[in-house]
Parts: sequence; structure tokens; C-alpha cells
Amino acid sequence: MRTNIVIAFIFLFFSLLIYRIYDLSIVSYDKYVKLSQHNIKKDIPLTPVRGVIYDRNDNPVALNELRFDLTIKPHLKESQLNDTIQNIKQVLDINATKIFMTYKKQNSPYNHKHIIVLKYLKEDVVYKIEPVLSQDPNIKFMPTYLRKYPEKEYMANILGYVSKANSNDLQRNKVIELTQISGKRGIEKFYDDILQGKAGKKRVLVNARNEILSVLKVIPSKSHSLTLSIDTNLQKYIYDLLEKENKKGAVIVMSVNGEILALVSNPSYDNNLFVKGISQKEWEKLSHNLYNPLLNKPVSGLYPPGSTVKPAEALIAIASGKWNPWKKVYCPGYIEIGNRKFRDWKIGGHGEVDIFKAIKRSVDVYFYKIGLKLGVDYLAKNLKKMGFGKKTGIDLPNEKRGIVPDKKWKAKRFHQPWFIGETLNAVIGQGYFLATPLQVAVNTALIAKGKLPKPYVVKKIDQNITTPVLKDVLSPKEKRNLWMIRKGMWQVCNAPGGTATKYINTKITIAGKTGTAQVYSIPQEVKKRKKEDELVYFHRSHAWLTTFGPYKHPQYVVTVLIEHGGHGGSAAGGIVSKIYNWLVNNGYIKN
Repeated sequence: MRTNIVIAFIFLFFSLLIYRIYDLSIVSYDKYVKLSQHNIKKDIPLTPVRGVIYDRNDNPVALNELRFDLTIKPHLKESQLNDTIQNIKQVLDINATKIFMTYKKQNSPYNHKHIIVLKYLKEDVVYKIEPVLSQDPNIKFMPTYLRKYPEKEYMANILGYVSKANSNDLQRNKVIELTQISGKRGIEKFYDDILQGKAGKKRVLVNARNEILSVLKVIPSKSHSLTLSIDTNLQKYIYDLLEKENKKGAVIVMSVNGEILALVSNPSYDNNLFVKGISQKEWEKLSHNLYNPLLNKPVSGLYPPGSTVKPAEALIAIASGKWNPWKKVYCPGYIEIGNRKFRDWKIGGHGEVDIFKAIKRSVDVYFYKIGLKLGVDYLAKNLKKMGFGKKTGIDLPNEKRGIVPDKKWKAKRFHQPWFIGETLNAVIGQGYFLATPLQVAVNTALIAKGKLPKPYVVKKIDQNITTPVLKDVLSPKEKRNLWMIRKGMWQVCNAPGGTATKYINTKITIAGKTGTAQVYSIPQEVKKRKKEDELVYFHRSHAWLTTFGPYKHPQYVVTVLIEHGGHGGSAAGGIVSKIYNWLVNNGYIKN
């Protein structure tokens, strides 16, 4: 009886075993094969290297330097962690407490990645310490890249910088989850999505212990490079000129089609300071600097444009049909509105003035009368189409719109009516009127060539060349009368009595317009004004000189703004001359 029970049990056991084998090998074969494959295939993301940025001569101005992060295995017991930290301390001068806290902050049951405790170790350092630390199984070196800007302050306003990504960055672009950095200013910010590149992936077979058995497929990551239109040699030359003469401000050298050769902002800063995280001391030093080194002045600086708007206004007046450019206007040195006198810059006035002399000598009274004849709204509408009061569309972040004031603007801003005196202030580029140096440069290009360019600083993305964009904004009548404005601007730089003539010394003939933009209001009752050099620095006027050349066949615009520089011709004439001569000497302009 007992024997029969044993035999029956054995028979049942083998019957179940055979059924299980049948189920696994035949019935559930496909199911478990698929499940098995799913469990052992794994995709490992491949982080792209941030794209390199070159200048127009193919010199790298933003590149990546190989570095290493020192990482520690997660989920260590406190005793293990302390032993590992002590091992590190034997070969590196570290703050053990700081590393301990860094590890603890990032360690969690959900984190299975090694924890970075020291970032951006140099290659030569790692080669020395790796043989020692590799004996600790909890330590791992991970290759990474440190963004490097070899030109430092020369290119900081154009390039910007990268630094640690924030939560908004991580949501914006999935690649940033891998790189953990993002562009914060300049080209690095504007073209961040392109420079981040595209992540690749490596499909591998792994076992239950997550060990790679084999590589099934690799899709490499992809990086994109940028080539700027900027000539670094010219950029440095101009910056050094300003430094040598102790002048602050903005300089733009731009082709009349919008391609920018130089975009200088002085003073500037070393953008390498931000890559690893700037110290509080360094940040305060920059942010509290009265000369605004962090401001990209050509694009984001707002200044009264002063007399640089007069050529555009003269063109508007001629084309309006309400103003005779040949009729001479008498300038006694002031104009009276009610019981108030609005003075010309020249005491005693300019006598009889036509359109050419008005531009050459920058006659305020002539333009006061244009303002009274046409009205602020008509002037504002046409100035806006000529590049003022709106963004130029340059491929850089934080561009300012500026202000071209009119009646509607003032009512909306201040809930007040417009006064005639405000028209007179606006027509000479003062009062509420604000513009960026880039807007002045773009308007100068419009006068030089008849079309409004969209400025740009990126010449190529990989091998895709940027196509210039030129807008046809002038009416036929405005185009027909451009020659008058150009001739007046030629007289500014070449004719006796031109406001810039005695300061210009160029190898080619240029044309331009000076401007002196007051930042300090002078009461009407003050009869005798102080000279600019008698005023304290921050009360001095901003100095403008915007130009194009060669005069007969314009190729380039050079616009200079010297903050608190006084008079445009004397403050900027020498700098403008040296820039044009550099362009000739370096083959940009054929003499």
C-alpha cells in the first residue's frame, strides 16, 4: 500500500514537471522570449558635446576643454562614505565636510547614479590621482567638458556664457537633462537649443545585475557648430582703443547688408567666471560697477540718440511735401514758444540755413521748425519705419525696443497731454526719445543704401550660410531724395565747418552725423552753459558719431557711442577714423 502511494506521487510529480516543461517551451515560448528580450535590452543615452563657436576666420571663441568629475557610488553606509572621503583626502586638498554634505544631499533610495562630489578636475590632476583612487570601488571618474572662452572680455557681450541649468531650462529641452548646462546670455543663450546638439543612444544587453553583455546598436550624438560674422582681431582692436583712451560705450561695425564685423561693449567682463559658478564677491564686483560691464550696450543700452536722428527727419520732411529743402531758414540761435526760448547748440545761431547746412552744422533751430511743421505724430510714425522704436531683430537676446515718443505714447504712459515743447525736445533726439546704438547703426545703413537691414552675428550654422534680410521701407519720393541727406552727411565729415571734419582722418571718404545727447537737464534761466569737460563725469553728454563709407559706394557702417564723452566729433572722430583705416589695411575696403 505504501509502495503504491510513493509510485503514485512520483508519477504525479513527473506529470506536472512534463506539463511545466511543455508550457514553458511550447505554450508560453513567445511570451517569455519577448519578456526576456525586454528585460535585457537597455538604452543608454549618449550626451552630445556642446557645439564649438568660431569667429569669421575660423578661430574658436567658445570651445570645450576635457575635464573629469569625481563621483561616489550611491547608497553607501556612513562608515563606507567616510572611508572613501578619507581616501580622496589623501591625494587632494578637499573640504571633507563639504563633500560629505554634497553626497548626503543627492543620495536617495531613488537615485542609482554615481554622485558628483568634485567637478571639472583637470586631466593632469586625474592622471596623477587615478592610480590611487581606482583601488576604491566606490570612486569613479566621469569625463565631462568645461566651456572655455579664450577671448574673455573681448567677446563676452556677444558670446554670453553657460552655467548650471535651472528647472525652467530642464523643462525646455530634454538634452539639458543630460548636459546639465544651458546658455545664459549672448549667442550661448539665443542659440542654446542648437548648441546643445542632439542626444544619441547605445542599445545594450544587460544581465540581472545590470552588467553590459554586448552592444547591439549605437546611434551617435550630434553637435552643431556656429561661425560668427565677427572678426575677433577687429573686435579686440576697437576694445583696446577704448581702453587706451579710457572711454566707455559701444561701437558697431556692420556691413550695409546687416552682417556685423564688430560689436563692442566697454567695459566688459570675463565670461569664464560664470561657467563653474561665480563667487558672491565677483558677482557683487560686476553687478555694482557703475559702468555696467554686464550690459551689452550696443543691443540693450538705451540712450537719447541726439542729433543722429536729424538725417532721417530731414528725409521725412522733404518727402512729406510740406517742407522745401531749398528754402533757407534763419537761425538766430533760439526759437520762442510762448514765453520760453528753445536754444540752439550754437550761441548766436547759424544765420541762413538750407537742408545741407542744417545737417552739416546740426542746426537745432532748423529741426525745431520741421517738428512744428510736421508734428510729433507724423515724425514718430515715419521714424519707426526707419528703424527707431522697434527691435532690429538681431540674433542676440535682451534687445531693447527703445522709445519714439508721440501723443498716444505719453497719454498711455503718463496719462498727460502732449506739449509743443516736448515736440522740440523729441526732434533733436532728446526728452523721452531713447534708442540703442544698434538702431542708430541700422538707420545709418538705410540712408547709405536705401534699404533697412536686419543685423546678424551668426554667419553660418554648420555649413548653412545666413541669408541677409533687407527691407524696402522707403517711399519712391524718399528714395529720390536720399542723395540730399547723404550729401549733408558727407559735409559733416569733409566740408569746412562740418561738426566732425577736423577730427576725421581716413584713407577713404566717409559720411556721417555727430550727436551730443544731454543726460543732465540745464535750466532755461542758465544763460552761460558749462563746457562738457567742466561737468562731473556722469553729468556730461553722451557723444555719438555714426558713419558710412566709402561715401560713393557704401559698404560699411561704423557707429560709435561714447558714454559721457561730450561732443560726438571730438570724442569719437579719432576712433572712427582708425576703424576705417583698419578696414582698408585688412582688405575689407579697397582703397
